[in-house]
Amino acid sequence: MNSTPIIFCAPEFEKRLKLAYPRGRVISYSETIDLCRKRVSALDKQKLREVILLFKCLQDPPSNQVVKDHMNLSKLNPLIGPADVSKGPRFPDMSSVYEEDDGIIVVVGEDEDLPNFKEPWIQVTGGVWEAIALKHRGYSIEGWIIADLEKWISESPIFN
Repeated sequence: MNSTPIIFCAPEFEKRLKLAYPRGRVISYSETIDLCRKRVSALDKQKLREVILLFKCLQDPPSNQVVKDHMNLSKLNPLIGPADVSKGPRFPDMSSVYEEDDGIIVVVGEDEDLPNFKEPWIQVTGGVWEAIALKHRGYSIEGWIIADLEKWISESPIFN
C-alpha cells in the first residue's frame, strides 16, 4: 500500500483515526446503500486508488486480523441499479476484493446455514458494501478486523 491510503472505518473508529491521521482521508462506512454510493462516488476525482477498510465485529474478536474475503448476506448491493460503465464494469470480478489471501472472512447479514460454513468467519457491523463499490471502481483494498484500534494504529506503517 501507498503511504497515504484512504481509510474507510466503522463509525466508532472515525474520530480517533482522524486524530491519528490528520493529513489523510478517513471516512466512516455507511448504514444505507444510498450513503455508501455517495461516499464512494465522492472519491471519483481523486487519483489515489488505495483503501484500508477497518471492520468492527458484532462480537469481540481475539485480535486484529487481516481480511481475505467477505460475504454479503444483507440482500443489498451498491451496484444494483443503472450502470455507469465509465465508473467500472457492469459485473465486476469480486473473486479477489482484498489484497491478502490468508486471513478471515467478514460477513454482513444473516443466513441459517452460516454456522455450517467451514472457513473462519466473523460478523461485522458494515463495510462490505463499501468494499463492493470500491472494488467496482478499481481500488486496491486492504481489510482488517479491529479488536484493538490503538494497537493497530501503533503497528500500521501509515502512522509511523
